[in-house]
Amino acid sequence: MFDCCNTKFSDLKNKPVIDKNGQKVGHVSDFVVAFSDNRLELRSVILAGGRMEEFLESVGLKPNDDPVFGLGCMDRVEETVHLACETKSLKTLLDKDAIEKDEMKMSQLAKLKAVDLDGIKLGNVIDVWFDRSDKMWLVLGGGFIEETLEKLGAQPDIDLLVPQEAIKGFSKKEISLKWTKFQLRSNCEKEYERYKREVSSRFQPEDARTVQLKLTGQPTRGTI
Repeated sequence: MFDCCNTKFSDLKNKPVIDKNGQKVGHVSDFVVAFSDNRLELRSVILAGGRMEEFLESVGLKPNDDPVFGLGCMDRVEETVHLACETKSLKTLLDKDAIEKDEMKMSQLAKLKAVDLDGIKLGNVIDVWFDRSDKMWLVLGGGFIEETLEKLGAQPDIDLLVPQEAIKGFSKKEISLKWTKFQLRSNCEKEYERYKREVSSRFQPEDARTVQLKLTGQPTRGTI
């Protein structure tokens, strides 16, 4: 059973990073992941500097020398990420072996479509979660999920969870799964059922607005 959630990548991103000497050296910018031996693994973390530095790198006026640190360099994660090493000892994205051939940035992974066993495009990776046993799950949003919920007149805010054992592999174009969409879990099934009941209870069967609700499929937007 899925016992979520110990850590989310979305919670780690943009956290300030403190090195061994107690100096702030930037913030968490991206993650490097790999899929090997049928397991999704977090390999390393990419550290970014200030906005001006990142802008200069994006327009090619400054080399992208963002530091990359492995999990062994992390001491602890609180409101800030504390490192057990000095920044000068870290590799940067300028080093050819900073990211290996079988590895991929999380930002690149998020651009890939996930395709189930039947060839159905389920959506994109919008987050990665660790459960309480440190097992990694992909969180998918958009695509099939969004289209189905729009047809049902529900909030397009319910995402699918993909355990690492459901992943067949990665390519530069897509993430292929071993499972069909019907074997995947939703991250908020209970909330969706509650919201559906709430929408249904707003109108009695004899209310003329019921017909309009069914035709439009667009209930008032709210927060799940």
